[in-house]
Amino acid sequence: MQDLLLVGPALRLSDFLDLCRAAKPESVLFHPETTALRIKAINAAAADQLEAQAQGKAVDCLRLPAELSIQNVRLIALDMDSTLIANECIDDMAAIAGCGPEMARLTREAMEGLWPFSKNLVERVRLLKGADAGIALQASENIRFSPGAQRLMRFMQAHRVDRWIISGGFSQIARPAAAKLGMTGVICNELVIEDGCLTGEVVGPAGGRILDADGKRRALEVLSSAAKAELCETIAVGDGANDVQMIRAAGNGFAYHAKQAAAQAARLRINHAGLDAIAACYSEYWTDAQVLI
Repeated sequence: MQDLLLVGPALRLSDFLDLCRAAKPESVLFHPETTALRIKAINAAAADQLEAQAQGKAVDCLRLPAELSIQNVRLIALDMDSTLIANECIDDMAAIAGCGPEMARLTREAMEGLWPFSKNLVERVRLLKGADAGIALQASENIRFSPGAQRLMRFMQAHRVDRWIISGGFSQIARPAAAKLGMTGVICNELVIEDGCLTGEVVGPAGGRILDADGKRRALEVLSSAAKAELCETIAVGDGANDVQMIRAAGNGFAYHAKQAAAQAARLRINHAGLDAIAACYSEYWTDAQVLI
């Protein structure tokens, strides 16, 4: 037996309750804040029927081990751009600097994994050469957190889970974003600034190698080791090709509104719901839920 999570803003109880009753699960819970149903202890055939219904209704369907517990999680790591936040910040900076279309093309190619991330990032940052460094501040002030981000972080903090941004984006933007959410820290690349202007160069964490897919996985390994946690006690969340290794390494890897490479790598995929759907995967999130069946 397994649990089934149905979640997303388009979820309507009337679309699923008859199928839920026919399945005779242990119980059916509803979480109104996240717009989610959790069907507990459901057989595989009934889960197949509900999943088919969900696909036609733009509702995410996740199959979960029964009683999946946040007590077994020590650390969550999230990509920043188009994952924790809705923005692609380098595209936002490019729009201010006047090179938006070319930047957007390169960003799209990077996320789809069409050429090596580090090489692509160097080319993108080069487009910003000579721009006022203040564009990074402007971009950080204009970030929009993805739906459910605050609720997810509150849930993780309440259960003493370390909360990190691991991103190929820039620390100049990630640090303020993490501070707003009360996160543990960030591991990111950094824009090089001289005399108040961007030099068109980028360096990795602590001035080292650019953080690419391999680097993000290694960062997850280092952080989990520092927390005295096993990789099976971690969550990783991302959307692009640069997140694939991190997603595969984590105990629970989530693809969030992801491009093809990340979606194929992840066992758990969120295509319609917000980030709080991740919290809804864990049994502790449902302590105050409505019992429908």
